[in-house]
Amino acid sequence: MTKNLPLIRLSAINPFLLELRGRGLDARPLLQDLGLPTEIPASHDLFVASGSIYELVERSAELAGDKFLGFTIGSALDLRNWDPIASATDRAISVGELLTMFSVNAAEHSTATRFYLSTDGERSTFGFNRVNTPKARPGQNDAFYMGFMLRLLKAATRDHWDAAQVLFCVADPECIPPTGEAYRIAKGDKSGVQITFPSQWLFERFEKSNFNASVSKELSGEIPQSLIDSVRTALRPHLHDGALTVDRAAQVCGYERRRLSRELREKGTTLSKEIAKLRAEKASRDLVATNHRVADIAQNVGFDDPTVFSRAFKNWTGQSPREYRRTHRSPD
Repeated sequence: MTKNLPLIRLSAINPFLLELRGRGLDARPLLQDLGLPTEIPASHDLFVASGSIYELVERSAELAGDKFLGFTIGSALDLRNWDPIASATDRAISVGELLTMFSVNAAEHSTATRFYLSTDGERSTFGFNRVNTPKARPGQNDAFYMGFMLRLLKAATRDHWDAAQVLFCVADPECIPPTGEAYRIAKGDKSGVQITFPSQWLFERFEKSNFNASVSKELSGEIPQSLIDSVRTALRPHLHDGALTVDRAAQVCGYERRRLSRELREKGTTLSKEIAKLRAEKASRDLVATNHRVADIAQNVGFDDPTVFSRAFKNWTGQSPREYRRTHRSPD
């Protein structure tokens, strides 16, 4: 049974959004096309279905006309300000501890991947597996993580770094530019990325000065821990979409409709009920907390016709939108 959906913290796409902006490219139409919030930088507090993140990363490279975009961004990532690394560097003493703590911390940012560190005699492997296999080959996604892992391990091992002792496994090696280094790259499947290196490196003392990282502020968005909570989290950015049918909602969540519907029924709810609940919550909140017109609030929850919205809202709450606003607002 599914515990929760594969979700990723929305801010994970910020390196791509900011890189596109730095190149003079507008990523907002792409975000809008995928049903994601168009604010740049993206929010730390929101989680979205992994499929939307994977697709955005691949399409970002198309928008930029750069088949090496993912690797370029990953290898230039500011490790000092990336939350899983920042908190790991504050406590790690060895390279092995750094990678282990990162693997644990990464779970606070995504339920779509499982990072791991394993050792088999003289060789060790650091990498991740995806919970769900993407529909399209995640060439840019894997290239980003290869660039990140390369930067991380080089900075952590310092003088002991030897590229000839390293093997990467990614979905599409053609997304990796020639760098002149002697590491090897193998073509894998769509399940994840891994880097294999000498186990001896794990025992090297980790020098914090190489990262100069400071622990960032605590993130206010907590990753959902149940299936229903994760479904609601995945659907919230799409409430404005009038075409948010049950089939579309299941697609947004990254699951086959029958399977997801069956598991929700076992928990006493359905996709239709959850969509209605979320729309009712948002509309009720906006009616009380803002001065937006009823017609605008209706559009924000997927209704082009204010009359249809008013009927739906009265069915949800027993009051019309105007009655609800009048009776639930605190007197000035």
